[in-house]
Amino acid sequence: MESATQTVLLVSFSTLVIGLIFGLLIGRSNIGSRSKGALIEELNEARRELEAYKLDVATRFTQTAELVNKLTDSYRDVHQHLSNSARELCNDDQLLVSLEHRTDPAAEQEAAPEQQSTSESQVEPPRDYAPKTDPEAEGTLSEEYGLKKEEEVQEPSRMA
Repeated sequence: MESATQTVLLVSFSTLVIGLIFGLLIGRSNIGSRSKGALIEELNEARRELEAYKLDVATRFTQTAELVNKLTDSYRDVHQHLSNSARELCNDDQLLVSLEHRTDPAAEQEAAPEQQSTSESQVEPPRDYAPKTDPEAEGTLSEEYGLKKEEEVQEPSRMA
């Protein structure tokens, strides 16, 4: 009986080893390298598409910037035309001063940072708390604010 058990074990073990060898050979064959090549080609194609997309986005942004610059120039031309027409046709001094003030874009750009810095230095953020009247007093954000101390709290029976 022992020899039959040994024979069965030997046949099982040898079959397992032969199966592993065949599995390794098939796994390392050209079938795997073909799929690697296909994956590499797919990766290269995705990279080419990404580069083409980036180039398209850059081209569109450049075109948008050019169109915005043209729009700005057109707006400036219209504003100058209105200013010149108002100067020639109107006698309203306030309108003329208003239009003259805006016709010089360089003066606007130089004046804007000065106005911005002075207004920022004067701006104070809003307070969402009440300022303390006494420096020694607890503030409204203190954990003890509004709570009575034990000494101040009296029992109802003593009050009556």
